[in-house]
Amino acid sequence: MQNKPFVFSRNMTAIAKGLAILLMVYHHLFAFPTRIATVDYSPIMMIDDTPLDQLIGEFGKLCVAIFLFLSGLGLYKSFQSKHKFTFRQGLKRAINFFIIYWMIFFIFIPIGLKYFDNTLRYTWNPKLFFYNLFALIHTYNGEWWFISVYIELVLLFPIIVKLIEKWPTLVSYLSFICLFLSTFFLHVDDFFPTHELVQIAINHLSTLLTWQIIFITGIFFSKYSLFEKMDAFFSKIHLNSKIVFMLLLVLCFYLRQYTFKFIVETRGPEIEGVYNYADFILAPIVIFSFVKLVQNITILEKLFFLLGKHSTIIWLTHTFFIYYFFQKMSFAPYYSTLIVMWVFILTILVSICINWIIRLAQFPFLKTRMRTSP
Repeated sequence: MQNKPFVFSRNMTAIAKGLAILLMVYHHLFAFPTRIATVDYSPIMMIDDTPLDQLIGEFGKLCVAIFLFLSGLGLYKSFQSKHKFTFRQGLKRAINFFIIYWMIFFIFIPIGLKYFDNTLRYTWNPKLFFYNLFALIHTYNGEWWFISVYIELVLLFPIIVKLIEKWPTLVSYLSFICLFLSTFFLHVDDFFPTHELVQIAINHLSTLLTWQIIFITGIFFSKYSLFEKMDAFFSKIHLNSKIVFMLLLVLCFYLRQYTFKFIVETRGPEIEGVYNYADFILAPIVIFSFVKLVQNITILEKLFFLLGKHSTIIWLTHTFFIYYFFQKMSFAPYYSTLIVMWVFILTILVSICINWIIRLAQFPFLKTRMRTSP
């Protein structure tokens, strides 16, 4: 299929981020019918009385795993190129991200506090405002829960990468142990009903332990060039074709939507949600298959590269349009495909404006356009 060796490049990473942000927007648009009960839309088609858009939206939860996987992969590539990654570098990345976050915060949150103050979400409270400002909690925008996970993993990366370089097998075992430990912390905060900061810290620890395995998987894929080895394997067995990669994507969709849910229904509700944790297996397969599928199809490469380039600000702003402020406007096109396109038009315009402000302001930490993605 290709004469030159396959290398998972920065452009491919951006394309994969484009897929992730598309899945995220689909997830928040259609996966929660009760959250869009005041609006209506026409789905692509119905499957067993369920809109196909809703099924795609439910599968879209995989976006979290894709973003975390790519973050781990990208940070390790940075480490490889410079043969080091210090806490100072991690802190700079965190500050870069917070500058973007604070710009969006001070644009959108005052709108909520001014014009939506009749809702519980945007009732003024100085303490909650401070907590949200530093991403300690996410009551202003529920989908901002991911900010703290990303920032904490970036800050921990210098430690993680040193451990992986010395004891890769041990780190992989510890990562699985941490995943299982995360369930222990789910209700520990109930023992500290009067200690607010302790509750916040425990919730952060539980979330971090839950999702770290996907971040670390991305590091291992980068360290051992596993995408390149996967490509060589498919070429060796003469299955390096777009039809095969399309079938792999369909298989991943089926596994996540039906097989994992069947396990939950069989084992009982006490493990509900645990099947999400298997996303660390599905995420790299979906990323690889999708990149191989769109590779050399110029229009698709450009489209998903564009989405990936703006993915950070789209992530941080899209639910203000979908849920909190402008829901009726977002669903105005009525047809689901047009709704998705319309939301991307709105959020990309916001992203262009914010990037323009960044360049105009010439923030010391942001000499070039912000490229960090969730």
